[in-house]
Amino acid sequence: MSLIKPILKKVLNPIELNKIIKLQRNRKKVERVRDDAQLKLYSQILKGDFLHYGYFDDPSIRPEDISLNDIYNAQHRYAELLVEKIKNTKDEVFDIGCGMGGLLKLLIDKGLSPIALTPDNTQIHYISKKYPQIKNYHCKFEDVPVEENINRYGTLITSESLQYLDLDKSLPLLHKISKPDATWIACDYFRIGDGAEKSGHYWDAFLEKLKKHGWELKSEQDITPNILPTIAYVHLWGNNIGMPLYRFALEKLELKQPGIYYAIKSIFPFLQEKIDKNLKTVNPVVFAENKKYKLMVFEKITNQ
Repeated sequence: MSLIKPILKKVLNPIELNKIIKLQRNRKKVERVRDDAQLKLYSQILKGDFLHYGYFDDPSIRPEDISLNDIYNAQHRYAELLVEKIKNTKDEVFDIGCGMGGLLKLLIDKGLSPIALTPDNTQIHYISKKYPQIKNYHCKFEDVPVEENINRYGTLITSESLQYLDLDKSLPLLHKISKPDATWIACDYFRIGDGAEKSGHYWDAFLEKLKKHGWELKSEQDITPNILPTIAYVHLWGNNIGMPLYRFALEKLELKQPGIYYAIKSIFPFLQEKIDKNLKTVNPVVFAENKKYKLMVFEKITNQ
């Protein structure tokens, strides 16, 4: 009963009840990208300052054999692949969607001059403190100040951030802020089917927009097999550890607090549906059937 009293006090208090209703109604108005709790969680678990899937040189590694150190190493390897694609080492590099700054560190270590951009509050506070010498933009890419960035960058990098960009706005903006001989390095996944969750651009539609907005695809590498071990690892933990713990918690709640269990049991099917959906998202078989992960290099078309 001691656990129920605080809940009843809020529900029965008109002021508190009104606040609950307002918070629930306004939940979709909060910009997720401005303070992404999910990305914050990833950054607390993965201590290498990377938020991407990583790159396993051995795609055949079993998820049961993967350690957290393997994930860290794969993420570092992924970043190395991006840096290896940089040809212009003199001009500034724009890390668009810099996350927690893992790539920024590699760029600095290589003697390059990075500029950072992220719309996320947690990320901008972290990188501002860790890399005070780096200029950063705290905004969506589409809102970056154009005048102070025209023809500025020799290299642009979007590492698992392209999926969040509005292509019709971002592709011409990339063209405006880059130097005539600029290179754009992009590493991200694309949708090739309709069976998975809806994140990522459609690959064919993306290719159609490229030349229209002044970019030519010079090289591409399908690295789907190399990122699947991370997805398989997450799926293993969710399916083999997360789900049993969830069921255990419900059983304990029913045994120890039958009244509370009875009061809230109607939400359990909804929770199970959400869990099943998230597990499907990190199912490596489903991912490979519906998405392709590409490492690409683009060159600016200067006659546009």
